[in-house]
Amino acid sequence: MRSRIIVCTLAGLVGGLAGALLQEALIHYQVMRTIFGDCLPVPPTPGQERLLAFCVGGLPGMLLGTADGVVEGNLRKLLRGVVVGLIGGFLLGYIGMMFGNKLYNLLGGSANMNSHGGLASFLHEVIARAFGWSLLGAGIGTGAGMATMHLKRIWRGALGGFLGGFIGGFVFDLVAVTVAPLEAPIQSGACYEAGGLSRIIGFTAIATCTGLLVGIVEELLKEAWVRVLVGRNEGRDFSLDKPINILGRDERCDVPLYGDPNVGIQHAAICKEDKRHVLVDAGTPAGTLVNGQPVPPGGKVVLHDGDMIQIGMHRILFRERATASKVRPIGVETPRSAAGNPLSPMPSHLCPYCGAPKDAAGNCRCTVAPSAPMAALDPPAGTSFSSGAGAAATMAGVGTSVGRLVGIEGPLAGDVISLGKPTITIGREVGRDIVIDDPTVSRAHAELSYMNGVWMIRDNNSSNGTFVNGVRVTSQVLHPGDTVQFGSSRFRFE
Repeated sequence: MRSRIIVCTLAGLVGGLAGALLQEALIHYQVMRTIFGDCLPVPPTPGQERLLAFCVGGLPGMLLGTADGVVEGNLRKLLRGVVVGLIGGFLLGYIGMMFGNKLYNLLGGSANMNSHGGLASFLHEVIARAFGWSLLGAGIGTGAGMATMHLKRIWRGALGGFLGGFIGGFVFDLVAVTVAPLEAPIQSGACYEAGGLSRIIGFTAIATCTGLLVGIVEELLKEAWVRVLVGRNEGRDFSLDKPINILGRDERCDVPLYGDPNVGIQHAAICKEDKRHVLVDAGTPAGTLVNGQPVPPGGKVVLHDGDMIQIGMHRILFRERATASKVRPIGVETPRSAAGNPLSPMPSHLCPYCGAPKDAAGNCRCTVAPSAPMAALDPPAGTSFSSGAGAAATMAGVGTSVGRLVGIEGPLAGDVISLGKPTITIGREVGRDIVIDDPTVSRAHAELSYMNGVWMIRDNNSSNGTFVNGVRVTSQVLHPGDTVQFGSSRFRFE
């Protein structure tokens, strides 16, 4: 979220400042004295108005149009944003300026605002100016939104631009009043053109506020998006604004997944159906997993906020406002066929957790063997402990199992890790007792401690949190069968 808002704000700031400086260099503003002795600005010519629209509308629109390309790292979208944003920002900004001037006059704005007219007169002028410039901001935002080629994004850009232009226009007159004494000439009695500094600050403020509000409105109103957790575009967010959003290796895909030959050119799609989002597999050989379960060719899964999609080596987190909740129960959506009917569950002779075949007694590789209670807390001197794929650590000299974690989801899925020390450190950093090579896991994520005959999990202020049975915890006593989650990696405590 923050990345898109920051990119839009910086785009508006840079575009607005560049445009403001350029128009000051290219446009010569004039004033004239009336028969009443007042000094009034000379109205700009049509050519000057178009040049002004290009500077303060086209340049910010061009940079705002590149926001998607920058956030998603997509060169094609970036180049399209440059062209469409520049043209749209210029044309719609020019139209916005024309209607904005009419609205300004309709609301009683006066170019010869009397500074001694009192607070009411000043506020009236400021509000009229703000509404006038809001149409310029709406034009810039609409032009930038056109670069996305999505109707929803266009009107969101218009709304954000309108609000940003209003705030920037409000600042315009406040700045003008503040800097006016600094621009007064030493000689008095003559008409002079002032306002260059206020125009630079004002136009920059309008474009910056437009970029900020466009980014905020876009983030607040988007319905669903995905974040790539592992893969070429790791850490990037992709909005799901189309009725059909394609995931695949093609750069024209809405969610491009580069650098993995197991990913098809058009591997899967996330579609909107009946106000919900569903994932449809395109039938590629590598297949698609949702929460660790395969989606058959032609099958589809109704997605919920927080679902994990696996395509090749890419791990993708699905986010949706409609199904978001502070406490997300851990569960797996049942894959469905294209007809919407539930598919056959996992065969009864396979374990639903580790996928291994069961023996005659119904046991598999993640079955906990009966054991005696823990005989001692402190391990004898010289005890060594190891962890990793398939590791099974026990306390030397004790000979009994003292508790263990069974990987359900993540890099250690299917691994059985015995807890052979009274204190177990967990994290992504090499040297931890349990190393989880998962970017959603912090370097020093959590710690397990055995005290008074029970195991307790404690979170070490990790970025993505530690969850027990779907509830984020700071510290929690564990019971057999509890599901523990570090970032996006899940384990069953036994």
